[in-house]
Amino acid sequence: MTPHTMGLHIAIIGGGISGLSAAYYLQQRAQQQGLSGLQITVYERKAVLGGNADTVFVQLGEQRTAPDAPPEPYVRWADLGVNDVNLATYRRLKAALADIGYLAHLRPLCDNESYFTPERHTLFTDDDDAPGTVSDPRHDLAQADAGRLLPLMRVVHARACERVSGEHGQAPVPASYTVGQYFADCMAAPEAQLAGTAARLGIAIDWQDPALPTRIARIRDELYYPRISAMYFTDPVSGPAGMPLLSPFQYYLIQEGQDPATGRPDRRYFEWGSQHWLATLAQALVARSDDSVRVTVCTGQAAQVTVSASGAVVQAGEGPAQAVDLVLMALHADDALKALHIPNGADLGPELTRILGQVRYTRSYAACHTDDRLLPANRNSWRTYNVLAHPVSQQAQPYRMSYVENWHQNDRAHPRYNEAGLPVFFTTLTPDLHAVDPSMVLDRAGGEHLPSAARAALPHLALAAAAQPATGYTETHAPAGLTHHGGKAWTLFKHNVLDAGCLQAQVQIAAFNEKNAASPQWPLFFGGGWTRGAGLHEQCMAQSEQMAGWALDYLAPQRTR
Repeated sequence: MTPHTMGLHIAIIGGGISGLSAAYYLQQRAQQQGLSGLQITVYERKAVLGGNADTVFVQLGEQRTAPDAPPEPYVRWADLGVNDVNLATYRRLKAALADIGYLAHLRPLCDNESYFTPERHTLFTDDDDAPGTVSDPRHDLAQADAGRLLPLMRVVHARACERVSGEHGQAPVPASYTVGQYFADCMAAPEAQLAGTAARLGIAIDWQDPALPTRIARIRDELYYPRISAMYFTDPVSGPAGMPLLSPFQYYLIQEGQDPATGRPDRRYFEWGSQHWLATLAQALVARSDDSVRVTVCTGQAAQVTVSASGAVVQAGEGPAQAVDLVLMALHADDALKALHIPNGADLGPELTRILGQVRYTRSYAACHTDDRLLPANRNSWRTYNVLAHPVSQQAQPYRMSYVENWHQNDRAHPRYNEAGLPVFFTTLTPDLHAVDPSMVLDRAGGEHLPSAARAALPHLALAAAAQPATGYTETHAPAGLTHHGGKAWTLFKHNVLDAGCLQAQVQIAAFNEKNAASPQWPLFFGGGWTRGAGLHEQCMAQSEQMAGWALDYLAPQRTR
């Protein structure tokens, strides 16, 4: 194939999964099409890549590997942000991981849950994927309500997924149809709402049982509302009841969707953490660069973008302003607005301000610690995901979830970790960092304390632990009153609220992108987690793949000049 000379420059603003995967798909497609002279530059404001990924290494003490051996630091890692994926449904991610030789680094995790009250009393343990777990029959979800609750929950869940996906000849529900309305409909007419789904699943339900509405209410209040509220994108004002049904159940369909061959999800975590795979992706992009398509990744450079119908200019850090042919915005909606300047008088400015301004954000903390007061009082009730369930009267507020990292990192697959006596540690997502005892927040480890494989894969962690985390938004939103927090394993993230306004913004930004690709006018396209679904890895990559296609369509007339 004869290369087509381009001599064009694309700037990607944002070095998270969206920005890096956009560069990946652009490089891949351009090289496949035999294009030549394409420069792609990724700009990341923070010192490290990853967006809402933040991998920390922590030292939990010292370990002797033999009776006469000297003690050595016992170091483990945890993800404070993005932490696992589902290979049963993440087909783009799986293909990219295989392409860059990373698939073997995705390890199976223990996918089980515990729900408990603010008084730390266990409500349920879901042990469907917990072989070897000791379950208490009083709390085992499979045995709750004489075994009647779990089958009904599966029907309620499957019916919600059908209503969201539009399966079985039914139109998907609109964004105005809420989670609260769905459960109210199920309680008002259980048989009319659920019987068809139960029949398809082969689950027998006694539709004449007068306790069905009460049982559905229990499923709602003790399982779904806590779990939905523990997701990042729930509106803390309206709570789970006010969320569009589309929001959490699109998430469920992808994050917990089943592999057709096994009938189960394939949940995996990233060995050495989520930043490990993103750093590996960035390294692959640079290594695959050649004279035809070259990718440059710049960290620690906040970029300001000025666009007009005639072109775009990027000002990154203290460097000179640079004219580029196209800009891909792959960052939060509010950050995109701050980074973007459109000259006065252009119709585009008010239009984008209106679209992006519909996206609201919440902030949450994540901390890696040893404070077991944040988990159920009964240690035998601990699971990978431990969800705090507030009373019905307090449901419209952020919930709290704690990971038991010794489960989440699947110690059974690692003989060195799977030993009696090793310390248990946790990661907690919480709206209030003060909920975690500051003295039990672990220190970030760095330098010579890191395993050699981690130092090679994550060179930024091989430095001494910084006074503040280098990821998340902690540098501008440090909490007041947390003593001795410098160098501790915590961070702050912000997440878009996936309410009706955000869903509307997703539709409108898709229309802008598609119109601009079909009739090029503005050198600008939008990606990022807020633009598609719940912003999961797979959804970010789907948007990035489409954005790469739009970009090449936009540049097609210039390629032939």
